[in-house]
Amino acid sequence: MKKKSGSSRYFFFFIVLVAMMYGIYFGINSLFMKLDMFRIKSIEIVGNEILETDFLKNICNDFININMYTISKKDVLLKYENIVRIKDIKISKIFPNKLKIIISEKKGEFFIRTENGSFFPIDKDRIVLDNVNFYEDEVLPIIGSKIPDDKITIGKIVKDELIEKVFSLKDQFAKVDPNFIDCISEFYLKGENLVLVNANIGYNIVLGDDEIEEKLKKLIFLEQNRIFERGTTIDLRYKDQLVIRSEEL
Repeated sequence: MKKKSGSSRYFFFFIVLVAMMYGIYFGINSLFMKLDMFRIKSIEIVGNEILETDFLKNICNDFININMYTISKKDVLLKYENIVRIKDIKISKIFPNKLKIIISEKKGEFFIRTENGSFFPIDKDRIVLDNVNFYEDEVLPIIGSKIPDDKITIGKIVKDELIEKVFSLKDQFAKVDPNFIDCISEFYLKGENLVLVNANIGYNIVLGDDEIEEKLKKLIFLEQNRIFERGTTIDLRYKDQLVIRSEEL
């Protein structure tokens, strides 16, 4: 019985200690929230690459002169919730009066050209990003699709067989040369064949559906040892035969 009584006493002391610590924390936090020295004087935006810093800063300018201990992550998120290109936001409060907002962006992987001729960037998760502005640093390969504009929704995933095929090709390219995708300006269908357009000169490439990695190695060797003219088609669909046409497929 004494042992049980002792345990109860220790438990009571533990509860009192926790309550005291909470009270001290709450008291100090309440004090900080009232001190003018913690009113925000400057806001720093970091981490953004595509979105303009001034644009992001202007959105949260009304935090200026607000005590930074009264601002939560939720408050900041609400300011930016309609910006599709923002993936995540972290907040750092720098003593005594600076708020640092760390932006993580969704990055475009391809532009989709719709059936109507409109362009929309999509990220690695096939989420459609906004196309209000075409950002200078965003140079992406184009996927020429047959998707109508009314099937595209900003902020939503776009589902299309051609898009999936191009993403699969990109993964296969990366196994041979991760930078090869940067040499392609466009993917489009010609009949049932997927045509790749070289970004620098403008010749066309047809790889077919199988042995992509081996065909890519052959193509890279050809490009290193031969000059191709704009409009030429390099046809690698045939296993033991290389066909080079001076006209499009």
